[in-house]
Amino acid sequence: MARVVVAGVLVASSCAMGPMVWADPQGADLVVALWADRDDDDANGMADGEQLEIPQQARIDLSPVAASLAGARMGVVFGGARARVVTAAGRPLPWGGEVPSGAFWQGLSPGRVEVTANTRDRGVVRVILNVSAIDMRDGEGTRVDMATSHASLERTPPIRIEGAVDAPYDDFDALRVVVSVPDDGLPDAPDLSVDSVGALGGRVDSMPRLALSPAPCAPDSGGLRCWASAPIRLVVDDQDRNQPLVKDRSIKATLGGAIVFRRGGRKAQMIRVLGPRSSPAGPIGLLRASLRSVVLRVTPGGAPAIGGDDPGAVNALRRELGAASAIWGQCGVTFGDPGSLEVRVMDPPPPHLVSIGDGLGIRASGGEIRLRVDGKPLAIVTRVGETPAAVALEMARVAGRAGLSCQVSSNATIAPGLGPSADVSFRRADRTLAAADRDPNAPLSTDPTLTVRIGSVDLSDGLEHFADMDSMAGTLEERTLLKAIDDGAPALIEVVVVPLFQGGGRIGESFIASDRSSLRNIVVLDRAGIRAQKSSLTLAHELGHVLMDLPGHPDDYGVDTPTLLMDSDAAEESPFGPRRISLDECARVLRESGPGSPAPLLVAVPIAPVPLRSASP
Repeated sequence: MARVVVAGVLVASSCAMGPMVWADPQGADLVVALWADRDDDDANGMADGEQLEIPQQARIDLSPVAASLAGARMGVVFGGARARVVTAAGRPLPWGGEVPSGAFWQGLSPGRVEVTANTRDRGVVRVILNVSAIDMRDGEGTRVDMATSHASLERTPPIRIEGAVDAPYDDFDALRVVVSVPDDGLPDAPDLSVDSVGALGGRVDSMPRLALSPAPCAPDSGGLRCWASAPIRLVVDDQDRNQPLVKDRSIKATLGGAIVFRRGGRKAQMIRVLGPRSSPAGPIGLLRASLRSVVLRVTPGGAPAIGGDDPGAVNALRRELGAASAIWGQCGVTFGDPGSLEVRVMDPPPPHLVSIGDGLGIRASGGEIRLRVDGKPLAIVTRVGETPAAVALEMARVAGRAGLSCQVSSNATIAPGLGPSADVSFRRADRTLAAADRDPNAPLSTDPTLTVRIGSVDLSDGLEHFADMDSMAGTLEERTLLKAIDDGAPALIEVVVVPLFQGGGRIGESFIASDRSSLRNIVVLDRAGIRAQKSSLTLAHELGHVLMDLPGHPDDYGVDTPTLLMDSDAAEESPFGPRRISLDECARVLRESGPGSPAPLLVAVPIAPVPLRSASP
């Protein structure tokens, strides 16, 4: 009776078999089942089976050599390029050498390997290594390397896949699994399960059994038998996961995680989940944006705009940030772990901001501005022809002599304006906001052409929002609110939640860099934008304007596509709603906000190994 070894344990061939093991019809003494180690468990960009030294993180796919073969000298009969022996320290050994104690088998490519082991106790032992392989192939049938490439999250609405098991399909992100087994091995398809795990190894989703059908092998792969799956879709939520059209071939996944294939609980191979494998701007790996988020209270000390109380507001916004991060995973962009994202709950700011030339930005004609800041009187003389910016700087100098600190910022010229306005935000010595008000004994300004206004924020009637004519600068109330929150960090995106916008009909807006305003990289949404959730994905949509530096919407000047996230009027909570991001849009994100852009909002995140166990949790 032939004997087989599974992961280094000698068992009789008539006993219950472990994963991927079969009796040898040619009467070998030992038969070992291996997987071609083509993935990259140590995340160094090289297949584990190609490395000259295998670190600890990359040894999960190795199978122990039976203790009875320790000290034996191995000789290759045929197929020696398909497998190798690795020492306990992770160093591959050439065939013909003596096998040390604690060594491992490592599969390299699919096929059958026969070696002879010249042992001291039993003489020559004939060993067969049956190496199977898992490959991933795209819609054109091209192999996707599990070490140098990766899988990506689904950007296409559910579609039916028809035709033969190896037929081409039109879905860039879905990947077909192809399993190759030595021809005299398994008579039936291998029983594989699929786990989706996060970057820290925790399970996200699973397919208990991957459906496989007989498929033709590659033309140059003689001696193999092959099976293939339907194209597997990696999706971000249950709406996509459970759509009846694709339910049997969809699995939830997270950016930075991995898809792991297992046989009998033991890991076979895996592929990482990152951004698109290719785009007009090149492949996209893992990019991270830094966000700082604020929920405003309706009134000082009152209830927050969402969540009912402060902890509820933090949790509600973190959930929305997590949903937005999952959607932007289609472009390889993450906002980080939702549970640890910074969210503050704040009172509306005091009237700290004075706007010079608000509106049309007309120059001064000469006069005087009088106001009080924290009760301290300030007087500024204006001169004929002075710009709002020059007057604002003079106001800051006068305030400085009174012991105050100021932040002066210019605004973009609005559509009907003659020039830019300028804002002065008053601060105390400790950088807290100082309130400005009128001097009760004098007009705010005697200059007949220079507009001077004190900004205030009253959220009880909604935030006054910009229109088309002043979108590049924002309203005075918006600037008073946002300049109290914004710390000016160029690589940070601010997310601000208010109770509502004035007038209704608006649930979110964004300020972008190309408007040349002092407000940029800011997203504002109200509680209706949060409540809309996956029907509109308001936060993800508005973040798209910032990341792409996109002032309009694609359907403003092109074909209306209601499945695209950046569609301006679509709303549907289904896999066919506005949740998809095109490859061109992902490329624009990389060009406008990526690490090589003039003002990067995204940083490249190195890929770390995923801590995996050999058995399913």
